Amino acid sequence: MTPTSYLLFTLDGAHYGLAAEAVQEMFLLPALISVPESGPEVAGVLNLRGQLLPVINLRVCLGYPQQANALSQAVIVVQCGSRQLGLVVDQIQNVEAIAPSSITAALETSYFGCGEHPLTVGFARQRDTVIVLIDPVALGQGSHSAAPSSVAEVQTNRFMAQFSPAERQVLQARAAGLTQLIADESTSDLSAVAVIGLEGERFALGLESVHEFAEVPQITSIPCCPAHIVGNINLRGEILTLVDVRHFLNLTPAAPLQPKTAVVMRLGSLVAGVVIDDVFDVIYLHASEIAATPTAVHSSNNPYLKGFAQHGDSMLTLLDLPKLLTAGDLVVDHSN
Repeated sequence: MTPTSYLLFTLDGAHYGLAAEAVQEMFLLPALISVPESGPEVAGVLNLRGQLLPVINLRVCLGYPQQANALSQAVIVVQCGSRQLGLVVDQIQNVEAIAPSSITAALETSYFGCGEHPLTVGFARQRDTVIVLIDPVALGQGSHSAAPSSVAEVQTNRFMAQFSPAERQVLQARAAGLTQLIADESTSDLSAVAVIGLEGERFALGLESVHEFAEVPQITSIPCCPAHIVGNINLRGEILTLVDVRHFLNLTPAAPLQPKTAVVMRLGSLVAGVVIDDVFDVIYLHASEIAATPTAVHSSNNPYLKGFAQHGDSMLTLLDLPKLLTAGDLVVDHSN
């Protein structure tokens, strides 16, 4: 059976996964508005571009002791059946494909969950790590999914009370950015991208063709191949060819290539791995945030660059990796 892509994250040092198709977006923890008389699993509500989003402390639902939230935490917005729900997690890791053969169904006597709805649907084995798989539909069935009909109903903001004045300013700035409704903005104008590093520069890859990010095991060289073909690896029984795209992006290698991470792309019948240095983040970009590539960035006529966008204090260059992988320059001609 075909592997399923999961968004992996951590809570209290344990590893968890959500089916990537249920994930709508993710961002750093913003200011939330507390809900009166709610349980400890409810962190609060958020005005997300004009819609009130209930946000829960997933760690409490999974049976961990309640503790103060932190600026470093993140929120994952998940489609839970017919509604959306925000989940507070410690750290977002990456997107990874998990084969059905690696998943063990959760025992009825050993599930985690708020109330009568079990949240755990199984356990996956990935190398030396056990990943607990969460059921997004069960998340939406709990009583914690209720939200007030308006912000005016909220009286006391106990969520913000746990932070210092300086931390509150950071949280409020994040919330303000999520509240702003850009003219003619719609969810169809939002693109999910992964922020990666290559030779000290940051690039953004559209997630629509990304199958997973994987650690690079032992590489088998391929005789009589061009320099950009790094070699083959055995990725859970599948032979995958690794490609080095730095030359095509006009990047000068600072040191000999020592691949540790690869982004696995599936483009129809083509499956390939592109070696990268780092995976920094998964973010959403609105079409209005993307500008044409300036002439100062590599080459203004590079067909593999789609534009640029701001990411914190850094500039992201949007990379058209599917176009690059299907370009004639990357095809290996075995007839020669």
